[in-house]
Amino acid sequence: MIFDVGGEKINVMIGENILNSFDKGKKYFIIYQNSLSNELDKVSSNLMDYDIYEAPDGEKAKDVDVALDIIKKMVEKGYTRRDAIISLGGGTISDLSGFVASIYMRGIDLINIPTTLLSMVDASIGGKNGVNFRGIKNVIGTFYQPRMIINDILFLKTLPKEEILNGMGEVIKYSIIMDKDLYNYIVNNKEEILNLNKDNLIFVIESSIKDKMKIVVNDVKETNGLRAVLNFGHTIGHAIESGSEFKIKHGFAISYGMACETQIGINEGIINEDIYYAIKNVLSLYKIEVKLNDIDINKALESIEKDKKRLNNKKIMIPLPISLGEFKIFTMDLDVIKKGFLKCLN
Repeated sequence: MIFDVGGEKINVMIGENILNSFDKGKKYFIIYQNSLSNELDKVSSNLMDYDIYEAPDGEKAKDVDVALDIIKKMVEKGYTRRDAIISLGGGTISDLSGFVASIYMRGIDLINIPTTLLSMVDASIGGKNGVNFRGIKNVIGTFYQPRMIINDILFLKTLPKEEILNGMGEVIKYSIIMDKDLYNYIVNNKEEILNLNKDNLIFVIESSIKDKMKIVVNDVKETNGLRAVLNFGHTIGHAIESGSEFKIKHGFAISYGMACETQIGINEGIINEDIYYAIKNVLSLYKIEVKLNDIDINKALESIEKDKKRLNNKKIMIPLPISLGEFKIFTMDLDVIKKGFLKCLN
């Protein structure tokens, strides 16, 4: 698939055993984490000239000092704008790699190779990149599109089931908010999807990418508010993540967030309750459950207060489904969201 995003052409590939699509005339700087050593071998064996950079594990990779260290290494190795960066991993690495690619010599080609379902359907696409500064998350960032995204489903074969379900949280989001056909597909093909059937996985990944790109191409740099729809479930979801100190995975947290935010919309009388049952149905089908025993309520509420979609200190933009596959963006008081969240916890 080829997408035109703000005049930039993005080649998105989906398949099995497709890690052989590289320009032999380029030099590649691969950014990865230690846990992906096996995946690194699969990529590097297809390259003629490359260097590797092992970023710290977890969120520590997304620090501005790590980005500057990468730039230092690339300068020392003589990388030019004719070369490319390969991001190998999940959302943390694609954030870091995208940021470096956007500022190195005012822009160097970026190739995203996501290794998780979550990254394939969400983090690797859209062009949003960011790093942390002095503990402040994503305070430094850019919009910069990858030249190519290679989604090789072989990477998914070695993931634990929990990671597949983590990615399905974002897939379910697309299906609820903007793709009724995808909703019906994932409901009717659960066993095949969870058993990692090739054709079913490709359909799910391709549909999710198309759904996200419909939004991205019309709001490349978040200037008209349309991208807010991609944050359905994320206000409460991010609160759950923060309150659990990120012990609860992103896809699980936003799944809870979708159900809770929809319930708030129903309580406010702005959406129909039928959509709530559609959400609960698919989450129950996939057994995507969240245990909130150890969540720090104060940290969660603080996350809601700081949500990036807030319009001022009192209101926030919340996208909600008005029917299966259709959405509308509402403006709500922060206090309504916080009270609704506390009610969801009971």
